[in-house]
Amino acid sequence: MTKEKKLVKDTLLYSITTFGSKALVFLMLPVYTHYFTTEEYGTWDLILTTSSLLAPFISLELTSAVYRWLIVEKDTQQQITIITSGTLALARNLILFTILALLWLAFSPIPYGYLTLVLIQVIIVNSYLQQCARGLGFNFLFASLGLLQTIIHISIILLFLYSLQLRIEAFFYASILANLVSIITAWMIMRFHRFLSTRHYSKPLIKSLLKYAIPIIPGAISWWIMNASDRYIIVGYLGIEYNGLYAVANQIPAILVMIHSVFNLAWKDSAILQFNKAAKDEYYTVVFQHFFRLLVTSVICIALLTKPIFSIFISEKFFIAWQYTGLLLVGTMFSAFSLFWSAGFHGAKRTKIILVTSILGAVVNIVVHILLIPFIGLYAAAWSTLIAFIITWIVRIRASKPYFNIKLNRVDMVILFPLTLVALLAPYFFSQKELWVPSGLAIFLFFMYNRQIFKWIQKTVLFKLRRRLRN
Repeated sequence: MTKEKKLVKDTLLYSITTFGSKALVFLMLPVYTHYFTTEEYGTWDLILTTSSLLAPFISLELTSAVYRWLIVEKDTQQQITIITSGTLALARNLILFTILALLWLAFSPIPYGYLTLVLIQVIIVNSYLQQCARGLGFNFLFASLGLLQTIIHISIILLFLYSLQLRIEAFFYASILANLVSIITAWMIMRFHRFLSTRHYSKPLIKSLLKYAIPIIPGAISWWIMNASDRYIIVGYLGIEYNGLYAVANQIPAILVMIHSVFNLAWKDSAILQFNKAAKDEYYTVVFQHFFRLLVTSVICIALLTKPIFSIFISEKFFIAWQYTGLLLVGTMFSAFSLFWSAGFHGAKRTKIILVTSILGAVVNIVVHILLIPFIGLYAAAWSTLIAFIITWIVRIRASKPYFNIKLNRVDMVILFPLTLVALLAPYFFSQKELWVPSGLAIFLFFMYNRQIFKWIQKTVLFKLRRRLRN
C-alpha cells in the first residue's frame, strides 16, 4: 500500500467513527442549551477545561511517548517492554496524584471535587489504552472506541436528565461511565494483559520515554492556554454566564476540530513513518496543499451556516453566541496548521521546538486577551486565540527549515483568505434566510477545491467496494 493510499484509508477509517460521534454530540447541543442555564453550562465547561490542564502533569505525557515508540516497533517482546514500563510508570503517577488530591479535598473541599478526581483518572487511563491500541495497529478499535463512548455518554445523560432530573452531576456520571466502558472494551479486545509483564520493566526505557515526553508537557500546557485558558479570564472579568456563551460558540469550531482531528490521527502516523524518506518534503507539501484547501473551504462554509443553524437549533438565551464563532473558526484553522507542522517535529523527535513555539503562542494569547477584554468583551477571547495561533504557525514554518520544508501554495492563499474574510462579515449584514444563498455557493466551492480528495476516496474505497460486491 502506497503512503498516499494508507493516509487516505486511515483518514476514512477515523472519519467514519469520529464524524458519527461528533454528530451525536452536536445533535445534543439543543438539549443542553434548553435544559441548562448559561451558568450551569459554563461551570461544566470550566471543569472540563481544568481536567484537561491537569492531565499532562499527572501522566507526564507518557501516553504520547508510548504511542511514539509503539508505532515503529514490530517486535512483540519490545512491545511488551514498552507497554509494561509505560503502564507501571503511569500507575505510579495516578496513585501519587490520588493521594495528594484526597489530602487536598480533606482539608479544602471544593464543589464536585471527588467527582472531578474520578473523572480525571478515567480520562487518562482511557486515553492511554486508546493510544496503545493505535500504536499496536488496532486502528479500527481505536476509531470505534470514540463512537462507543459517545453513544454510552448520550444514553446515560438523557436517562439522568429526564428520569432522575439531575443537573451538572449528570455530566459527571455519564462521562465517568462512558470512559469506563471504553476502558473495559479496549482491554478485552486487545487482550491487554498479554503486553504486561513485570520481568520486562525497563528503567532505561522509562528514562528515554520521559526524555521525549517531558518537553511535551509545557508545550501541551501552552497549547491548553491558547485553547482553553480564555475560560478563566472570561469568568474573572465577565462572569460564569459568559463562559457558557463562549462554550456554546466553541461548539461550531468543534466541527472544524473534528475534521482536523480525524485527519491528524492518520497524518501523525504517516509523518513519523515517512520522516526518514528522501521524498518527505514533496510528500509533506502535497498533503498540506490538500489539507489547506479542505480546512479553509470548510471554514467558509461553516461561517456562513452558523447563524441560520443557531436560529433553528439553539435556545434563544444562547443565540448571541453565533457572533463569536467566525473568529474562533479561523483561530481553529490556524491551530490545525500549527499542529500539521507539529507532526513533522514529532517525526524528527524535536519536541523542544513544539515546546518553545507553544509557549510563545500562550504568552501572546494571555497578553492580548487581558489587554483587549476591557474594551471588546467576549470578542477578546476569539481575537487573542486567532492572533496566537497565527504567530505560532509562522514561527513553526521558519523553525522547520532544517528538518523539513513544506512549500506553501500562494495562489490558494491569495484566493481563499479574502473569501474567508467575506464569509466572516456576511452574517453581520444578511439575515438568516438570506445567508442560504452564499452558503450554497460556498458548498459548491468546497467540492470544487477538494475534488481531488473525493477522487482519492472513490479510487481507494468505492472502487474496492464495487469490486467486492461483484465478487
